[in-house]
Amino acid sequence: MSKRIFSLLLLTISFILRANAVELSDSSKISLLTCAPGKELYSAFGHTGIRIIDYKKHIDVVFNYGTFDDQQPGFYINFVKGRMIYSITYDNFPDFMAEYVEEKRGVVEQDLKLTSEDKQKVFDLLYQNALPENRNYPYDFFWDNCCTRPRDIFEKVLGSRLEYKTDSSCGFAQNKTMHDMLRLYVHNRPWVDFGFDLILGLPCEVPATPRNQTFLPDYVSKLFGCAAVDGRPFVTNTHNLLDYSLPVFVVPFQPVYLTTFLMLLGFFVFFMERRRGTHYYGFDFFVFLIAGLWGIFFICLWAFTTHYSLPKNLNMLWLMPTHFIAAFLLLKKEKPLWLKYYFLFTYVLMMVLLFGWKHNPQPYNIAFAPLIILLAARAITIFTDQQRHGTA
Repeated sequence: MSKRIFSLLLLTISFILRANAVELSDSSKISLLTCAPGKELYSAFGHTGIRIIDYKKHIDVVFNYGTFDDQQPGFYINFVKGRMIYSITYDNFPDFMAEYVEEKRGVVEQDLKLTSEDKQKVFDLLYQNALPENRNYPYDFFWDNCCTRPRDIFEKVLGSRLEYKTDSSCGFAQNKTMHDMLRLYVHNRPWVDFGFDLILGLPCEVPATPRNQTFLPDYVSKLFGCAAVDGRPFVTNTHNLLDYSLPVFVVPFQPVYLTTFLMLLGFFVFFMERRRGTHYYGFDFFVFLIAGLWGIFFICLWAFTTHYSLPKNLNMLWLMPTHFIAAFLLLKKEKPLWLKYYFLFTYVLMMVLLFGWKHNPQPYNIAFAPLIILLAARAITIFTDQQRHGTA
């Protein structure tokens, strides 16, 4: 849909809303649309929409809370700070579906059991939310997103009449963390999985209760599929509107290959050092400089953003911010006395991380192991070289 047509539609609906002139007929229907994951990263977790149908009133529209405008002032600054602004928008059903046909993504529709009064309340809430002064909201990936908002709409309308069944028979994941739930969707995208494991912190390791799992579209669908309203099933019918296979990703070069290469490069440097009777502090400088820069980056994410998932990142135990300072001290001819003990401590800490791998409260990506081994190896060679020459 072009921006001009969208603007005209927005103005038209806004005018109708303000006039309070929209009343659904007795033949109206409301359904939940669950859209399958796509190839692009922004669509990797799927999408949720609410469809309103009233053929007597010539209405067939889909509301969704997953729209953002990357042209809005300060978009990228707000993105970094964790202050993303998303919007509720609406589209004609055929236009909405055309996007998923083009992207070859499946769409499942669940018809919802609602009284005429319930339908009108849901309709009014969605349309009021879509007004220009109401449609923006502060987005949070886990707790306030395009799936949790539709869920909340129905909970607000139905109240205690809506009852959930959330045991394993409904398809909810068991004994998972919020981070684990992400892995279910990116395990076949190793670079994305690697990136998530690198930047996400301890807050993501909280238990993923069935309700918490509804930050994902598939699990809102499961929640409603096992729910009851006034003692009757909430979902009356389920239709596959579009049926496509999930995207398949072939990634010939994976993160573990890169990190293993870097580890082997470190071993090669060690071999050349032993052969030539020297120590390549220039190599160590780059290794610990990069590790330190990552640590500083994690601190900045922790201190200067409001992203829920980024603070308390235990990757700082091996990507230590202090490595940044230590790296420059390695270039000095006369190194401070304490520096060799700093690297002895680094070696010991790396070994603790490796031997305590399974007990880490923030599970590490397997591709991190070669990098931790590299840091341990270079740290102990620095210590032994300084011990041997007695210069620190």
